[in-house]
Amino acid sequence: MLTAADALRTAGRRRPPPSLTHLYHEYVMQRIEAFKNSVTRDELMRLAGEAKEGLDESDEGQLVLTELLMGEVVDQLIFKKLKLKTQKKFGPHLLKLRAAQKEPTHWGLDGVCPVVPLLPRLVPTDRALVVGTGAEACTFLLAAHDVDVVFWASDLGVVERMEQRAATESLATRCFAQMVQFGYRLPTCTAPFDLVVVDLGALAELDSPTRFDALRALQAQTHEHGLHVLLPSTALVPEAVFTFYDGWDREETPRRKRGPRPSGCVLVKPAPAEHRQAAGA
Repeated sequence: MLTAADALRTAGRRRPPPSLTHLYHEYVMQRIEAFKNSVTRDELMRLAGEAKEGLDESDEGQLVLTELLMGEVVDQLIFKKLKLKTQKKFGPHLLKLRAAQKEPTHWGLDGVCPVVPLLPRLVPTDRALVVGTGAEACTFLLAAHDVDVVFWASDLGVVERMEQRAATESLATRCFAQMVQFGYRLPTCTAPFDLVVVDLGALAELDSPTRFDALRALQAQTHEHGLHVLLPSTALVPEAVFTFYDGWDREETPRRKRGPRPSGCVLVKPAPAEHRQAAGA
């Protein structure tokens, strides 16, 4: 995650987009997996039977029917059944979709969301954690900008809805949705996050000590100089948790020429004390 000053210096040097071939294979895989998850086991077994019959009747009938080969033939049958686009036809469609997905308005967001001004600062290898149902749209916006995003919600229905929409929008390889109970020990991810977006409504019902523990756990999984974006809810506003961010700096949100200022705040994690002392030596 670039600083605001770095973002100005590196304007126009964003990461190259993924290749069309990669995006096409991602599209096909997601549609096929979504179909498999939507049908019964009996339907899948029927397709497997069709696949076996087709192999037996072909010139390759003498090949050993391995599980891998069977899976490939079933995927081909599903491809035909869903009438998926060829790569030649899919290219213009996907490029147009990706361009639309990078716009905050595609997800119902505008300049009031404090995540939007941070988009020019995203760089390769950035990782984001999005917490709470009220921040769903931020998850997809970040994924559309090629950020790997982990999404946490306490409602299994929300998690399943996120997974389904990510597949529909061809963003599933960038999004990982997980059900998490915020009043308990939070999962520990394999690597720290550059950006953490917190819908404070997800923590509003917790008592103060439990809320403190949850925020400290999120802070512990954030890179030094990483950002926390706190989104207000009707029950909890950022100012109510500032005491849990002792030592963190608050970034000034950019002023807009028109309309209200961004709703929420952006906080920057300080370097460990020993690092600051070494830098001042």
